[in-house]
Amino acid sequence: MTTEIELKLRLSPSAAARVLRNPWLRALGGSDPVTRRLRTVYYDTPAFHLRRHDVALRLRREGRHWIQSVKGGGSVAAGLHRREEQEAPVLGPHPDFTKIADPALARLLASDKLRERLRPLFTTTCQRNTRMLRLPDGSEVEFCLDRGTIAAGDGEGPGVPLCEIELELQSGHPLSLFQLAQALMHHFPVRIEHASKAARGYALVSGAAPTPLKARPPRLTSGMGMDAALKAVVQSCLDHLHGNETGMLEGSGIEYLHQMRVALRRLRSAFGLFCGKQARTGLIAPAAGELQWLAGQLGPARDWDVFTEETLAAVDAALPDHAGISELRDRCERMRQHHGEIARQAVASRRYTETMLSLGAWLCGAPMEAQQENPQAPDDARADMGVGPFARKLLTRRHRQLRKHGRTLQGLGAPALHAVRILAKKQRYAVEFLSRLYPAGAAGAYLDSLSALQDILGILNDATVARGLLGEMSAAGEDRHPTARGQQEKHEAIGIVLGWSLRQACPRQDLLDDAWQRFRSEQPFW
Repeated sequence: MTTEIELKLRLSPSAAARVLRNPWLRALGGSDPVTRRLRTVYYDTPAFHLRRHDVALRLRREGRHWIQSVKGGGSVAAGLHRREEQEAPVLGPHPDFTKIADPALARLLASDKLRERLRPLFTTTCQRNTRMLRLPDGSEVEFCLDRGTIAAGDGEGPGVPLCEIELELQSGHPLSLFQLAQALMHHFPVRIEHASKAARGYALVSGAAPTPLKARPPRLTSGMGMDAALKAVVQSCLDHLHGNETGMLEGSGIEYLHQMRVALRRLRSAFGLFCGKQARTGLIAPAAGELQWLAGQLGPARDWDVFTEETLAAVDAALPDHAGISELRDRCERMRQHHGEIARQAVASRRYTETMLSLGAWLCGAPMEAQQENPQAPDDARADMGVGPFARKLLTRRHRQLRKHGRTLQGLGAPALHAVRILAKKQRYAVEFLSRLYPAGAAGAYLDSLSALQDILGILNDATVARGLLGEMSAAGEDRHPTARGQQEKHEAIGIVLGWSLRQACPRQDLLDDAWQRFRSEQPFW
């Protein structure tokens, strides 16, 4: 079997027409472009047996010939797809199991009952324009422009449109794929395509609504060096971010935006935890700056979602006949939609795609700058240190910082409580990143105590956020009640909502000390 390494880029059909005529792309051509019509049939059982074993079985017609492909395993990192692939010519549009040479795949498909259940699940039909590109660094890349459809079954019915570029590495380093994609962005409006054709086909056939993706712990081992560990953590954060991107852009629910924001916070925390001040001064500083920009675009949208869907909805339900509350909710809903559109435009922007390509290139590129050469870097973030010793030093230092800041919680004001909340959140992220270095379940009680503390501090912070959002709304104008009575109802409604928020926070203030004492009593598991 061979390893297929490719980067997929999505673009519009109108942009695709310009690709074929682009002189810059022609200048890179190591061969004349070839146009073919491809029909690819994907086989599986109705219960998706092959997919559950991470295997794809397809037959592709190229002219008068059929090629059978079996793909297994693999990964997607920042849009870079890696899969093991075995191809063989077959006589017709039906699987030929004698052509499967890999022993593990042959065993998986050996059952007669399984073979009887295999059927065409979906079909891609496209026009493919292919050319070989020779890049300045000597790498060779197969450039494929696919335009067509993905349809259920044998592909005879209506399908969903397909328009994408595949950059498949033939020779050289995977980094060259990201560099080529970055260059393409200067000529065409492309975006990273994280889902394979097979993944989109299965989504079409299943008909199941996608669900927001939550964070998963990175795959760390105690023998890892710092560079490998950081990249594993960043990879995990990007998987989390990209897994919610489509749902967020399509407006499928507020949870997608929430999960993207959480992924972004985790990603920024990862650079800060592993790199210290180098996250602002070293090789990754430009990406860190862009992530800060993105956080500024997504943060207000999430704040308005929570305020409108939770706080304001609860007040409205309690006082359904209050004219001022109804009008206030309408105005806040317009603010929520406005900031939601800003967030979607940011994720759909060229700037976002450039940032993601830069991170993908960094994941494929050279190790991070040796931090011992940076006198500002903390002692527990040296590049030559193993991740095991680093984890112990980092968690200990963060634990002590949090305990120090939380000694007098009851007397702290809102800004100080917010600072403690941020420390608790960063420590929780650090524990989640590093928990696989320790026995299963070892971090559970400690994480629970951090989460409980963070939740209570978050509710206390909601009143401060509500005051800020209502101030922003008032500054935005939109007064639809010029009468004295309308003004009175507006101010009354604002007062009710602020009072409601403070009232929700009061019981949590009493619970804060209990949550803090629980955290203090937990012994470090590391």
